[in-house]
Amino acid sequence: EFAGLFAPKPQGMNTANDWTKEMSTKGFPDLQKLYTTFGKKDNVLLVRGEHFPHNYNAVTRSAFYTFVNKHFKLGFPSPVIEKDYEPLTRDQLTVWDDKHPAPKAGDPEFERKLLKWFTEDAEKQLAAADPKVLREGIEVTIGRTYDKAGEVEWELKDKQDRGDHLEMTGTLTNKTHGEELNVDWLYPKKWNGRVVIWLDDAGKSGIQNDDVKKLIAGGSAVLGVDLLFQGGEPAKQNRIVANPREFAGYTYGYNNALFAQRTHDVLTLVSFLRNTKVGSHPSPKTVCVAAFGAQTGPIAVAALALAGEQVDLAALSTHGFRFGKVLDYRDPMFLPGGAKYRDLPGMLSLYDQKKRWVAGENEDRKPPAIDWLMK
Repeated sequence: EFAGLFAPKPQGMNTANDWTKEMSTKGFPDLQKLYTTFGKKDNVLLVRGEHFPHNYNAVTRSAFYTFVNKHFKLGFPSPVIEKDYEPLTRDQLTVWDDKHPAPKAGDPEFERKLLKWFTEDAEKQLAAADPKVLREGIEVTIGRTYDKAGEVEWELKDKQDRGDHLEMTGTLTNKTHGEELNVDWLYPKKWNGRVVIWLDDAGKSGIQNDDVKKLIAGGSAVLGVDLLFQGGEPAKQNRIVANPREFAGYTYGYNNALFAQRTHDVLTLVSFLRNTKVGSHPSPKTVCVAAFGAQTGPIAVAALALAGEQVDLAALSTHGFRFGKVLDYRDPMFLPGGAKYRDLPGMLSLYDQKKRWVAGENEDRKPPAIDWLMK
């Protein structure tokens, strides 16, 4: 797919006895069809070399010299054969001297200093940047915006009368992204038009508590949800691809982290409440978020950074969480790039301070969270 984006410009590739050896039958024929569609079939080249181990040898180099010579009209005789040359000495090649000594190979202290410099340089730029820059960076990190949250449908599975409220269980289906959420509605018979999305580390079972009862008694509906991999055995680590080589990029270069996927789920909930009409039922006047778990608190912060004005009030606890302190890429809270944009405080800064009650960040927390949400 990435190679196809370059069409119809000239493009060459080669195979060897490695993971590229099936390219002649898987991938390259599709590229040929794409280039043919543009009328440029000769602009794409595959140099087959499965009889060689993984390399970029003289045979392959010659083929690419010839390919470049043709398309750039360099005028060299074809085929272009590499000439012998005298390699430069180590002293001639080096960029290091007494004033600029070479770092030690595999020096962890040098790596720390370099990364520290990268971080401090980026933080200076972010501190002076418009919030729009911060939001766009976080949108890329999470992999979805509120505007692209998707079209959501509600399916009722069960409905029970609980005295002062109705309990309705069902499924929210995000038709755009092919995702499903099991939800539990607690809907007071004297509804005041307010809905509180209750995010809990235990999933939708977490709505069975005294705080939720207080919200219902005050007229607020409460929506509990099982985010991805909630509702059963807690996810102790992120899924990783089946590759024996320990490298985070094999997983996160192609897949969203669990933290990002759960943030997508929250965006689905907000989008549903704001945009989906269910029969003759009136739409909510006020949408709130409550999240006090060690995992769901930070997830709520990420969602609020993206949903912005769509959420009227939010009460949550971050537990002082920082992406920069997550040391294992299998950790359920790991997020590639999570610390890049001023970490969790950067996300939190994008949601109006007047609309949030936050524990864990040295912010004013009076009155108690539930009373504050009911104001």
